[in-house]
Amino acid sequence: MRLLRGVKETLIIDDTYNSSPAAVVAALDTLALLKGRKIAVLGDMLELGRYSADEHKQAGKRAAEICNFLITVGFRARYIAEGALAAGMHESKILQFEDAEEAGEALELMLEQGDVVLVKGSQSMRMEKTVEAVMAHPEDKEKLLVRQEKEWVGR
Repeated sequence: MRLLRGVKETLIIDDTYNSSPAAVVAALDTLALLKGRKIAVLGDMLELGRYSADEHKQAGKRAAEICNFLITVGFRARYIAEGALAAGMHESKILQFEDAEEAGEALELMLEQGDVVLVKGSQSMRMEKTVEAVMAHPEDKEKLLVRQEKEWVGR
């Protein structure tokens, strides 16, 4: 987890290195401790096997308890949205995308001063692209974000 300044005087919790059910809950619990409108951007958690749908739904349920808005990224993350809806989050507070760049563009448009944003997902979801879209100093991305090596950036 790394705290970064975001555009529009926001705060980003960049936890984009990887993801698992326990790590998502811990990240959401950290988000809950901070003041401001809370937005979680959660990507697919991979390699969960037969537990995948249930674990994604549980993450959505926890997000609904904490967040004002939820953005999901990826096919499996649709279950996160389902879990949030089942837990009472209104559908107007949930946005779903297929890739991290699209999510970043939408996030940038919705951000308001004082927002706190958690970004998390499995490595191959490339959630650092979402962070790059909303970080206050994208020129510093090579020293602040994960997967900035030429090989990764080119994927």
